[in-house]
Amino acid sequence: MRQDTRRKQSAQTSAGRSGDAGLLRKLNLAAAMRAFLDAESLTVSGLRTSIGVSRPTADDVLATLLDQGFVRAAVEQPNGERSAGRPARHYEVDAEAFNVVGVDIGAHKVAVVICDLRGNTVSVRRRSVDPNLGPAGRIGAAARLMETSVRQSGTSWDRIRSVGCGITGTVTHGSEVKDVRNLPAGRGLDVYSLPGFDTIDVVAEVSARFKREVLIANDIHLAAVAEQWQGAATETRDLVYMHAGRRIGSALVIDGRIHNGRHGLAASVGAMKILGWPEAMANLDRQCRRLAGSTAAKATGEEVLALFEAAAAGNDTAVRTVDRVAEALALGASALVHAVDPDLVVLGGGLSRSGDVLAGPFQRHFAETALDAPEIRLSLLGDESVALGAARMALEDLEARMLAVPA
Repeated sequence: MRQDTRRKQSAQTSAGRSGDAGLLRKLNLAAAMRAFLDAESLTVSGLRTSIGVSRPTADDVLATLLDQGFVRAAVEQPNGERSAGRPARHYEVDAEAFNVVGVDIGAHKVAVVICDLRGNTVSVRRRSVDPNLGPAGRIGAAARLMETSVRQSGTSWDRIRSVGCGITGTVTHGSEVKDVRNLPAGRGLDVYSLPGFDTIDVVAEVSARFKREVLIANDIHLAAVAEQWQGAATETRDLVYMHAGRRIGSALVIDGRIHNGRHGLAASVGAMKILGWPEAMANLDRQCRRLAGSTAAKATGEEVLALFEAAAAGNDTAVRTVDRVAEALALGASALVHAVDPDLVVLGGGLSRSGDVLAGPFQRHFAETALDAPEIRLSLLGDESVALGAARMALEDLEARMLAVPA
């Protein structure tokens, strides 16, 4: 009887040790992945030091990562360095092993960005769409553009490991898209969501059409993410992002992360009617059509550009129109700055590419209202900023899943 008990205890101890060893190996693999992602390249000795393991364990972990295709032998020594004797071999992340996709489903265009594991851009494509297009047509246009991008970029579907998508509209934690005009104080606001998207399960519909699970976030929030990742705010942790395009909006990045708030409404200061955002944008649209002699219901992108060119040339009406937009934006930026006291304000969106025509009056009005105004920078990114931010969201998702340690 005692011998049976001892055998059972011994078996349980062996199983426990086996389980501990398996968990330890997973922890070591995750730590090694992180070390390679954080470094340009590593030798076996460097890997051993980085994750605090023995040489045999480092060799085993490296062999596993090589087999998985996560790392490869580096082509050259870092910085061309050479040492006496046989140099230690360096290994690096195989950035081309996996890809992520960022998609922007907007009112007037869809855009797709493909990035590798290092965040390098592999492909950028965009296509104009009808602003009145319904959910099925708009999602279908984005899906077809993604298919074309993957096919022509030289990658393959089995290497696409995560897809992120930016959507115009308020996106809640459950990825439901809301039209703010339907909220209690939302009447009279500009259109902030795509036609019909507040009536569908966006995540389910997009994922089904894309034939894979898709992450969804607000487009202006993702534009702010892109600025911090590869744009005007790469060295800062806290920023206010102001978007000036076919519509105006804002986003907050706090401690390096987008701040959504409890209901996805953080930074939605444009809903405060006292700021006059809807009136400023309605006046911009009206003056653009008047300048162009248009009788259409909405100004075109070319007509908006023409008004900004007229403002640059000194046309009084155009200057006053741009100034009204700049003042409304500056008041919103000032409210956000006083709330969170950030390091930086980034002015982005299509209208920001007019340079000083918008940035000049924006900075002047901002200085008049902000107690201790932080630096203002223009966006360094183009029309693909939302898709790029979506790719960053997808890359963070992929890294989190790769580095997760299963129970």
